[in-house]
Amino acid sequence: MIDTARRDDFQQIAGQVRNIVGQLSQAHFGDFCSTDSWSPPINLYHLDRRLEVCVDLAGVNKSDIDVRVEPGRLIIRGHRRAPDPRDQHEGMRIVTMEIDHGPFARLVSLPPNIDLPRVTTEYKEGLLWITLPLRSPG
Repeated sequence: MIDTARRDDFQQIAGQVRNIVGQLSQAHFGDFCSTDSWSPPINLYHLDRRLEVCVDLAGVNKSDIDVRVEPGRLIIRGHRRAPDPRDQHEGMRIVTMEIDHGPFARLVSLPPNIDLPRVTTEYKEGLLWITLPLRSPG
């Protein structure tokens, strides 16, 4: 039988190792990404006349999100505050902390035929949707 305190210590160390491995696996692009940033997950959909990017940004205020579309790349940056318990008047010990917080950055490579002036964004229910219309060939 494993002592509960030892199991908690092991889980804490395992979480720290996961964070370090995640930081090492992130691509950094000059001053674009801070080494202290996390990378939000995305879904990318290619439709007939557009690309749709969905970014999971649960808990991020819309005003804390910066989206830039440049020829060949989409840059998403911002900041998520750490979630805290509602009642902080009691003593607290963190048991598990898996939700990323702090600055985030994500770079998505784009094809050259994006119609930049027609790009739109919508933030709804914690998901950021970026619509990237494709220019007609010709």
